[in-house]
Amino acid sequence: MQNGIKFNPPQPIPYPHSKVTRAIYRIPLWIYRLGISRLLGKYILILSTFGRKTGKVHRTPVEYFRQNGQLFVMSGFGTHPDWFKNLQTDPHVTIQMGQNILHAIARKPQTEHEWDGVIAFLKSSPVAKLSQPDLLEKLGSSEIRAAIKTWPILTFDPTDEACPPPLKSDLIWTWPLILIDIALFVFIYWLFSRNDCKKCS
Repeated sequence: MQNGIKFNPPQPIPYPHSKVTRAIYRIPLWIYRLGISRLLGKYILILSTFGRKTGKVHRTPVEYFRQNGQLFVMSGFGTHPDWFKNLQTDPHVTIQMGQNILHAIARKPQTEHEWDGVIAFLKSSPVAKLSQPDLLEKLGSSEIRAAIKTWPILTFDPTDEACPPPLKSDLIWTWPLILIDIALFVFIYWLFSRNDCKKCS
């Protein structure tokens, strides 16, 4: 901390140590698997990475920003998340934004033009606006900019090299069951409401 300003990436909620917070963070994965990724595709992308220890594919939802066609993501939990550690070991990644799929190589932003994109990311991020409004007011400071360059921020270069397979919409088949359950619930609620009205009259 310097001059009362936190030099840490914006963090929406505490690191997901518990099963409950981990489950909350995984909700976008279920939305993608249900085939309704368009609900989140403008704000949340899915990163598929190779596990640094097992080599198995791991997937995580991450807030992203697009500036002049270039993507940026930031780890609000520093270098602790597995997806960030995985990309440090093997930068090959598959990115899903709604129905769009990109195979890429992850890397740190390098040019000042790219860091301008990161600044634009912070200015537009609802997480940053809620958690660190004081930081956003001073993004023009050279000290702040230098600090931001130490944050775990990544951008991506498209590649034809082998990358993890994308997350499939393998739960679309459940929609008829979901709709039947909803209709059944509404019908049962209507029956109980009707019976209550008869008792009152």
